[in-house]
Amino acid sequence: MARLDLPPGDGDELLRLYGLSPKMGGAAGAFTGAVYGDSILPTRLSELARIRIANVNQCMVCLDTRAVSDPNGLTEDEYLGIEDWRTMASLDDRERIAVEFAEKFATDHLSMDDDFWARARAQLSDQELFELGVCCASWLGLGRMTQIFDAGVSCRIEL
Repeated sequence: MARLDLPPGDGDELLRLYGLSPKMGGAAGAFTGAVYGDSILPTRLSELARIRIANVNQCMVCLDTRAVSDPNGLTEDEYLGIEDWRTMASLDDRERIAVEFAEKFATDHLSMDDDFWARARAQLSDQELFELGVCCASWLGLGRMTQIFDAGVSCRIEL
């Protein structure tokens, strides 16, 4: 049950939470829409980063969201085992740096030193890195907001 008094209705708590402030909720929705609809990042790569941040945030909505529209997406084992990304044999170097980026973004951004940036730029273009940063900002910020206000949804979200 959400920690705020939500507008009445039958919709999911998350949508009703955004309804508390239609302009701000609309902006959050537009931000999310851009992250999922306008990014050049491959679904698999972005999902690895997203689920790592969801794991850090412990956001139940985010942890229970799956991208099912891409046949090259993550397996359920990859979604559930993301904490062990360093030893996950199924990840390639591009994917591994994206997960490392997300983890550092969420937990220790000041550790993104010259060595990290050299490794990241060897795997991802500047546009990809910028978009990954924008996506991570959305997942970290809006995911934490969802988690702290305990706003839930009634079923698994499938993208």
